[in-house]
Amino acid sequence: MKKILYSTLLVMVLVVMSCRDESLYPLPYDDRTSGAYLRMYSIVSNVFDLNDLNNSGFEVTWESVDANGGRDLAEVIFYVSHRRGISLTDEVEVARVPASAFQPVPEPTGSVYTRATARITANQVLAALNTITADPDGADGLVGFPGDLLAADQIVFRWVQVLNDGRTFSVLNPQASVNSAFAKTSEANMTPNITGGQFYSAPYIYTVVVRSLVADSWTGDFSLTQNAIWSPSHSAELHSLAFPAELNQVLFPDQSVTLSKVPGGLSTERQFNVNYRGENVTMRINLENGTVWIPVQNSTVDCTAERELYWTMPTTGSFSPGSFVLPPGLPQATTPNRGSYSTTAGLTAGDVLTIGVDDDADEYGRRNGYCSWTLRVRLTLTKL
Repeated sequence: MKKILYSTLLVMVLVVMSCRDESLYPLPYDDRTSGAYLRMYSIVSNVFDLNDLNNSGFEVTWESVDANGGRDLAEVIFYVSHRRGISLTDEVEVARVPASAFQPVPEPTGSVYTRATARITANQVLAALNTITADPDGADGLVGFPGDLLAADQIVFRWVQVLNDGRTFSVLNPQASVNSAFAKTSEANMTPNITGGQFYSAPYIYTVVVRSLVADSWTGDFSLTQNAIWSPSHSAELHSLAFPAELNQVLFPDQSVTLSKVPGGLSTERQFNVNYRGENVTMRINLENGTVWIPVQNSTVDCTAERELYWTMPTTGSFSPGSFVLPPGLPQATTPNRGSYSTTAGLTAGDVLTIGVDDDADEYGRRNGYCSWTLRVRLTLTKL
């Protein structure tokens, strides 16, 4: 009898479920739409080189994120404006990147979204800005483009993500703060969580600074030494008795390396082959007005059968052991996290360039110990 009663109740439940009245649901589950955002996966350059504008540009690898793995994207429209001091021009369209440029990411990365690397050259920017020949509002506020670039000028990029259904995503254009008549409020629909969040990394606006780099500087043969290593997530106080041995490794043995410009790359880029964890790999850096910038990059060295070690840019600040005496190989004094170079040197024997790199990040540059411990390494390169 119990079995018959149970079977009857089960059939009744199934009938009720199959005959549900979806009109009573508070949300249209079957036809709801989802949003999207455009992640700045890896930034190659923050600088236009005034001494080599022909080989300067704004280059980023983008990742299109939506419910369909990035396939809802139709195109990305880029706008550019020029700021000198407090003077700002109107913005003008400079480039469009179609959805066809976004392609699936091959293994070993774990991304399920499509990516594209796009470069907007300094010459493209100049051509677009030169169409802004006069004050667009005829009053105090926005100005016309002066016709050239000077050191410390700022190039402001803003982009609009367009989906296949016509929806767009972006932020408010910078001209809005100068003259409200030029505010594109209908395009400003992204929240601070998206634009400012480290996970999303989708600001929809970015500023490139115009600087000068000494021609052919920081190329040639250099000695390389790993002079400090530590964990960015662990202070000396956390290991007051002893640092774990795995936090004090020689990942980059003493060696000589040759820095060269990247074929087809930007004027501020340099690359070199280096012995890292016993393998010969290529590291790329970018010289950014005194800071050695490390774009997120795959070292190509395996740490498991399915994962490879990634490098990324250290955060700002410094590591200080305070009153603690650390084992040899670990920093004994306050050490800047990021690498640096002199903007007026790089041609003479003895000139020093330092590189700070976070080792064992994931493919988004997050310092979560992708394979074991995330290690922050400081390298010193001295020109021979």
